Amino acid sequence: MVGVGLRLRRLFLAAAMVCAAGAAHAQQPAQGGGAQTPRSASVVVADDYDALFKAMFKDPSNLDLAFRFAEQAVARGDYEAAIGALERMLFYNSNLPRVKLELGVLYFKLGSYDLAKGYFEDAIRGGDVPPEVKAQVAVYLTEINRRLSPYEYALFLQSGARYQTNANIGPDSTLVRAFGQDAILNNQFGHAPDWNWFQIAALNFSYKLGRRGDAIEFTLLGYYSGQAKFHQYNLGFVEAMLGPRIFLNPTVSIKPYAIGDLVWLGDQRYFNALGGGGSIRSPIGEHVTVEAYAETRRRTFYDSSDFPTSSQQTGNIATVAVSTDVRYGLCHLTTRGSYDVNRAVFDYNSYDRWSIDVGLPFEFNVPIGDTRHQIVFTPTGGLSYTPYRQPNPLIDPFTDRLDHETRLGGILDIQIYQNFGIRTQVTQTWVKSTLPNFTMQNFTVAFGPTARF
Repeated sequence: MVGVGLRLRRLFLAAAMVCAAGAAHAQQPAQGGGAQTPRSASVVVADDYDALFKAMFKDPSNLDLAFRFAEQAVARGDYEAAIGALERMLFYNSNLPRVKLELGVLYFKLGSYDLAKGYFEDAIRGGDVPPEVKAQVAVYLTEINRRLSPYEYALFLQSGARYQTNANIGPDSTLVRAFGQDAILNNQFGHAPDWNWFQIAALNFSYKLGRRGDAIEFTLLGYYSGQAKFHQYNLGFVEAMLGPRIFLNPTVSIKPYAIGDLVWLGDQRYFNALGGGGSIRSPIGEHVTVEAYAETRRRTFYDSSDFPTSSQQTGNIATVAVSTDVRYGLCHLTTRGSYDVNRAVFDYNSYDRWSIDVGLPFEFNVPIGDTRHQIVFTPTGGLSYTPYRQPNPLIDPFTDRLDHETRLGGILDIQIYQNFGIRTQVTQTWVKSTLPNFTMQNFTVAFGPTARF
C-alpha cells in the first residue's frame, strides 16, 4: 500500500498549505498606508527634499508644503521626519482625518502600536470622516489588536465531496507482473472511480513570549474521507506539531518542534508516528521569504484484514525541504522542493524521493453590491522522482521499481461572505513506473464550503 502512503503525504502537504493560508480572505493593511508616494517619486527626492525642508520651516503654516515634505520623507524611508511634519500640520489644523491616518500608519511601521492606535481612533472621530479613511482604519485596528494580543490563531475548515477516476489507486492495465512473470489482474482490482465525503480542519495557534516575536507554536491538522463504494480506503489522520519559534533578529527565526501522527485506513489503525524537526525562516530582500526545514519520523504500521502486509512498511522517514514565497507587485509564486529518505524493515519498501511543487496564486477583488469579494485562483504543478532500493520478489525479483509522478491542477477560492467561501480543487496525476503494477493516472475534483477564522 505504498500508493496510499504517497497519497497520505500529499494530503499532509495540502493541509499544511491550507493552514498556512488560513487567513487568505482576511484583509491585511496596505504596506504604504493611505496617501502613498509612487516609487518614481524617489527621482524627485534628491532635488526637492532639502528645498521642501527649508520652505516648510520658512512657512510652517503652509499645510501643502508640509504634506509634500512628508511624502518625500516617506519615500526616503525617513519616517521620523515625516511624523514631525505631519504632527506640525495637526498643530495648525487638528481636523485632518487623513493626516491622522498617515501618522497612524507611520507609527504602525515603526512598531509603536499604542501610538498608532491612538491616531487611528482619533482619525475616525467626528461626522465628516471620508468612508475610505474609516475602512483603512478598521483594517489597521484589527491588525494592531492581533499583534498586541498574547496569542494568535488561524483556523481553516472545509467539508465537501470529492470524485476520483482511480479511487483505489489501481494500475492502468490489467497486465501486471507477479513473481517475475506477466499476469492478468482480476478486474475487481483494476482502477475504478468513486466519490467520497471529506472534512478538513487545520489550526495554527501561537502563544507570544514577548513583542520580539518569540512564541510557542502549535499546529493541528485533521482529515477524514468516507468512500461511497471502496470503504477499505476510508482515510483519516491527525497530525500535531509543537515547538518554540525563536527570533535571532527582527526577521530571521528558528523553530525546533516535535511531531506526532495517527492514521486510519479502512477505519482501522494504519500507522502512527513520532518524531521531530527544525526549521529556519528568513526573508531575502523585500520580496522573497524562504523557509528550510529537516525532520524525521519513526513510523509503525499495523496489519489489518484489508491490508495484511502493512507492517512491512515500518521504519524511519526523514525529510529535508525548502519552501519559498515570492511576491513582487501583482506577481505571487510559491514553491516547495523536498528530498525524502524512507527506510523500511523490508528493503523493497525503502525509497528515496525528490519532489518539487509550485503554485501561482492570482488574487482578484470583485465588487458585488456594496461589498467586494476576494477570488484567488492558483494553478499548481509538481514532479516527483522515486527510486526504490531493492526489487520486490513477489512482483519482479529482477526489476528495480522507479516511479516518475507528474501533477497538474488548480485551486479556486471564492469568498462568499466575510470568512466564508467555496473552494474547488482539480488535480490530474500521472505515475509512470518501471513496473506496470504501479503505472496509473487519476483525475480528482473536490468541491465544498470553507470557513476561515
